[in-house]
Amino acid sequence: MPTASRQPTAGSSAPRSGIARPPAVMVLSGILILQALGVLGTAAASVLVIGAGALDVGAQIFLVVLYVLAAVWIGATGVGVWAGRPWTRAAVVVIELFAVILSISFFSAGNVSTGLVFLLPAAAALLLMFTRQAAEHLAGVERRADR
Repeated sequence: MPTASRQPTAGSSAPRSGIARPPAVMVLSGILILQALGVLGTAAASVLVIGAGALDVGAQIFLVVLYVLAAVWIGATGVGVWAGRPWTRAAVVVIELFAVILSISFFSAGNVSTGLVFLLPAAAALLLMFTRQAAEHLAGVERRADR
């Protein structure tokens, strides 16, 4: 008696742990994880300077909480891309558009190096997001070896 395949169908929310990931998906997921770690590092650095600066302590703590929440969101999106979750499409676009907007503010302030640190990974992630490999992976389409 044949057994049913345990691979999820397109649009399914079931985990796809046994599949091969295309290079575009691995790089995209890696970019998101690195961005999450960067935001988490910013949160840690902000904790070290609580009490100094123009903002009062309550506002600084609130900012740290926002940094941590953003890092969790970006990290979860990176893991979701790795797992092939369809909901990550919109999340990646929003995250990277925020990074592009932030980079523009750094460029406007004359801080080109920081602007590039935000812009280059965001541009790479947006380009990778719209590749065929990423689209098929996030849609649950199995890649055939003869393609």
